[in-house]
Amino acid sequence: MKRKLKVIFIAVYFAVLIYTFVCLALSGHVDFGHMNIYFGEVPEGTAFADILVKGKAEDTEMDFNVYNGSVLEVDRSCEIAEYNADGYTSLFLKHSGVDLEMRDLSPDSENKYMEVGGGSHTLSQFRYIKLAYCDKDGNILGITKETEVKKTPLNDVTYEIKADGDDLRCRFFKAPKYYLFALVLWAVVLFAVCAAVIIIKEKIAERQSAKMRIPIQSGEVDNERKE
Repeated sequence: MKRKLKVIFIAVYFAVLIYTFVCLALSGHVDFGHMNIYFGEVPEGTAFADILVKGKAEDTEMDFNVYNGSVLEVDRSCEIAEYNADGYTSLFLKHSGVDLEMRDLSPDSENKYMEVGGGSHTLSQFRYIKLAYCDKDGNILGITKETEVKKTPLNDVTYEIKADGDDLRCRFFKAPKYYLFALVLWAVVLFAVCAAVIIIKEKIAERQSAKMRIPIQSGEVDNERKE
């Protein structure tokens, strides 16, 4: 019994070790806490971009996102904040749970981007999006084509958006727990099989050893009787 518990402990230990290792490896390559927007060509005068979302998300809708408004230095009366055409509204200024953190769309920048905290969870509630290029006052300079937001069963993803002129692409990365869950199960099964093989081999060895002892013990008894 103690031997079995020891083998199980070793199996669980290595499963946790592999789980931790993969977590660290994935966290170094994919940031699941942020949503990034990358840009190619943008209209002249573009100071920031806003994601236009179509549909309803009652738990995130709000009159005006004051925090993002202060970051972008626009108010609720600007064109992008009041935009409402064909069911599309501003994600950054009309919804909560989306925090703008960093952006660089300057004309001299080689890698134009915007980084959004918590945006993937909110974006996953919508099916279609567009992207609006805006000047520093929140006036709309151009809007991209519509693109579909892909989803997973649990919507546990992070999105990466690429806008280049009129073209818009949205791809997602699955959160690591799907892979880790499968990996841990695989590891547990593997070590369970290894543990079973080890236990079986030890039992076979014990039986063979026991069979070898029987003749020896019989011989010793006969010798004792003769004496």
